[in-house]
Order: sequence, then structure tokens, then C-alpha cells
Amino acid sequence: MADDIDDDQDKPDQSLRDRRQAQSAAGDLSRMGIDPRSLGLGEPVAPSRPTSEPDEEPDGPQARVLPLRPEYQSAPAPRPFTETAPPPEAEEPPSAAEQMLGRPGAPAPAPRQASRLLRTVARGMVTPDAAVTVQGERQSIDAVRQRQTDRRIIAFIAGKGGVGCTTVAVGVGTAFMAMREDRSVVVDVQQGTPSLGETFGASAPRSVSSLLAETEASTPPTADSGLGMVDGSGWDQGLGRGDVAGVLDRLRADHTFNLLDVGDDAGEAGHAALARADQAVIVTGPGELGIAALRAAVERLRLANPRAAAQAVHVVVCQHEQSHRDAQRELSQGALAGATVVVVPPDPYLQSGHAYDPAQVAPATREALLRVAGAVAVRGVRP
Repeated sequence: MADDIDDDQDKPDQSLRDRRQAQSAAGDLSRMGIDPRSLGLGEPVAPSRPTSEPDEEPDGPQARVLPLRPEYQSAPAPRPFTETAPPPEAEEPPSAAEQMLGRPGAPAPAPRQASRLLRTVARGMVTPDAAVTVQGERQSIDAVRQRQTDRRIIAFIAGKGGVGCTTVAVGVGTAFMAMREDRSVVVDVQQGTPSLGETFGASAPRSVSSLLAETEASTPPTADSGLGMVDGSGWDQGLGRGDVAGVLDRLRADHTFNLLDVGDDAGEAGHAALARADQAVIVTGPGELGIAALRAAVERLRLANPRAAAQAVHVVVCQHEQSHRDAQRELSQGALAGATVVVVPPDPYLQSGHAYDPAQVAPATREALLRVAGAVAVRGVRP
């Protein structure tokens, strides 16, 4: 009987202890910000709120209750609507092109000299194929663009026909027009040769005689590159010394480089052109015939203009790969020691019978003619 009474007395104590433990756990959960009702632990205790937020009723519709598993949290209750101004749209940063174009103090437009250089590069006059080629072309460009102290007269002479004398003269003149701000012109002083203007696409070709017949000085027609073109004479009547002197007097006023295409013409006009030249370019071919033609041209130039002969630029135009390799080997072994020599490699476009076009010939051909132009320009700079 006593044992039963003791058991009845222990039961209330056990229930009381369980209730107290539940209340203590609920209080701990409330302090942690967890609703004890989500675990079935009695009445909730309002969790502590941050001091920065306004006080709200714990049992109100907007009371904050943090679930035990946040990943299953339902969407929050909507807040009362208040009309506010929309946030400003984020402005996209300007692009690199806009930044460049919008910079204050933009540079002035490029001068004609720079624009010509860009057009030349686009048309293929300068094609950097390797580091050595780039360095060589840069040196040639710097030489071509040097300031000239006088008006220049350059004679292009050959010991025999068909070696490419006219092609070299036009190629050098095209390089001058591409790299410089001044003007250049090619004058054919030979008799009975094809029209330069028609061959290279100049509008309304003019000859030496037609220019001299004008009472006032007129500008010669130009090719697409801007290079001036003046034709020689017909078969029936050659040019004399007075014709060469007269056309040069007219052209030198507006042209820094006056390139005279003498070729192998041994007439009076050819001798007058050689005598008045301050620089000569001797064009020949490779092999035994090329050497013989070179000797004949050098001897003729020495008789007409010894000074120009001593400073002549030698150009060897090759028609085949083997002759090109042979010419380079001979030059590397000291052939023509002390002379300025440029070897022009074979070009399929020119070998097909086409006129010189910087956009069509091979890069090596353009680079070789650029070196010739640089060698000519350097001789016109006084130390």
C-alpha cells in the first residue's frame, strides 16, 4: 500500500520535470530565433529583433518566424505597397571605339604623306613577310622619304632593249608617289616607243612635243598612282637636245623627281638626258649578255656624265629562278664591289606581258624596286 502511494507521488514530479524541460528547450529555441511551435514545444517566445528595424507585434501578420530548415522556407508575406521612384538604369560603359573617338583633343587628320603610305600598304607596295624584310623595307622607306635639297633628274639607261628599263623607272616613280608628299613624273625620251600614258592608264596621254607646243605650262596626265606620264616621240621624228631641256624646265617647277626613260636609245635626246642627269640607274639582265650590256651602258654614261657614272645604281632584272640565284651568289662573292646593286627576282605577272602594277606584282618585286627608289633618294641628300 505504501509503495502505491509513493508511485502516485512520483508521477506529478516527473510530469513537472518534463514540462520544465520542454519550457527550457522552447526558450532556448526562441533565443536562437526558431519558432518552438514548429517542433511542438508549446507556446512561442518572441525572438530577439535587431535594433535597426522597427518594433512589430510578435503575433502580428508580419511577425518574423525563421523555420528550422531555411531551404524549405515559403515565400515571405508581401509588404504594403508604397510608390517609389524607379531606380536609375545602370549606364553601360562606353566601348573602346567610343572612348577613342570621344577623347578630347583628337589628333588632326593624317597628312597626305601618311595617307599615301597607308594606301600603299593596302595596295601591297609594302608587304612585311619576315623580320629581316620588315627591317629592310623600313630602311628603304626612310630613305625614300628623306627631304631633297634640289629638283632631281634621274636617267634610266640600259645597254640593250628588253631588260625592263621602263618597268624599273615606273616602279621607282610609283614608290616616290606612294611615300612622299611631292610629285614625280616619268618622261620617255626615246623614239618610236609605245605610249606611256596608254600603257599605264593615264587619261589623255601627252607627248613631249605636245607639252612644248602649249604656250602656258600644263600638268602632264597621271596614272592611277598619281605618277605623271609623258610620252616620247614617234618613229618619224625624234627629240633633240632643246626638247629635253624644254620639257625639264617645265616639269621641274612642280616635280621633285623627274625620271627620264632613256633605255638603249643612243640618239641626241638620250645623250642630252644623260648629260643633264644628277643620278643614273643602269638596268641590265643576268649572265653573259647582261654583263656585256652593263659594260656598254657604263661606257656610254661615262662619256656623257662621268659623275653620274661613278654614283650609278645597278639593277639586275632576272627572268628565271636559276639566274636569280646565280646573280645573288655573284654579288655575295664581291661582284661589282663598291657599287649599289639591286637584284629584281623573276615576277610571273610581268613575265606574262603585263605592265607594272604594284597591286599585282610579287612582294619581292615591290621590295626590290623600293630599294632602288631608296638608293636614288639618298644620293640627293647633301651631307
